[in-house]
Amino acid sequence: MEEVVAASDVIEYTDSKDNDIFAETKLFKQDIATAARKRRKMQRNIIGWLFSVWPFVGWCIFGGIPFILSIILSLAELHNFDITNFQFIGFDNYKWIFTDQKGEFWFSMRQTLYYCLSLPIGIFLGLGTAVLLTRHVKLTKMFRTILFIPNVCSVVGVSMMWKLVFHRQYGVVNAILLAMGREFPIDFLGDPDWFMPVVIFTTTWGAGAGSILFQAALEQVNQSLIEAAEIDGASKTRIFFRITLPAISPTTFYVVTMNTIGALQAMANIQILASDGRNPLDPKTGNSIPLTAVYFIYWMAFNQPMIYGLGKASAAAWVLTIIIVIITRINFKLGDYWVCYDN
Repeated sequence: MEEVVAASDVIEYTDSKDNDIFAETKLFKQDIATAARKRRKMQRNIIGWLFSVWPFVGWCIFGGIPFILSIILSLAELHNFDITNFQFIGFDNYKWIFTDQKGEFWFSMRQTLYYCLSLPIGIFLGLGTAVLLTRHVKLTKMFRTILFIPNVCSVVGVSMMWKLVFHRQYGVVNAILLAMGREFPIDFLGDPDWFMPVVIFTTTWGAGAGSILFQAALEQVNQSLIEAAEIDGASKTRIFFRITLPAISPTTFYVVTMNTIGALQAMANIQILASDGRNPLDPKTGNSIPLTAVYFIYWMAFNQPMIYGLGKASAAAWVLTIIIVIITRINFKLGDYWVCYDN
């Protein structure tokens, strides 16, 4: 019996000694290091997921739920803000958009496209100022700051300023016109013929953002191409249209795309400049001239929900979304023919 106990002690001692020897090996240390790295990686992943889950939760609350709810409401009739009272009516709201005798939604789309005339004006001004500022003009940084200031100012504050400028009785423009001999002031914000041109004029004041982008693009143009063209005797005008413009075409494409999407969603500045939010009215159809597409959707949902309702507003929002997607897709398709990514 004692011999058996002694033998077991010898075996245990031998095993412990082998374990100690294995613990000193390089393979064992690598296993320990690998396990530690896995634990650290798991901890980093958990911390990363904890940080990233909150934006996802925010998107679900403020993006995902409204997205699904708008689809449901577009197929229902609801004239208050209690969604439990909605009545499912199928595609009647979409049918109303396409068959409305007054054509309010399509009139608002026409006004939106009218507002989009500010796009070429803003791009032209932005590109022109960018070209001037890249010719080593003195105080370039100061001019860049001045050009970009309108884009960081409050839309409400800037629109209120322009409303005072074009006011019929107290506006600076009318004061100048009366001082120059005009007999009576012009109702810029109340006249159907003047309202949208004034809105477009006030919008082009914020062309500084495009100017900054164009300046960055112009500074990246390959100067060797310009020098080669100058050696060949090309004029500055020919160099600008044949080399510079194609070289900055990706930036031009970006500015055109983003400004187009922004113009199709215009609302805040127009809402503030409009008299009583809806005037002036079109003399032929009686529709509201200031009501662009997004503003009309807002008006249906929040200003006159008893007449239109949230269902029609949601349906109009989805129709506008589809139109924006189609226009953007056409813009991308046309970009294949004029955008050059080789500098």
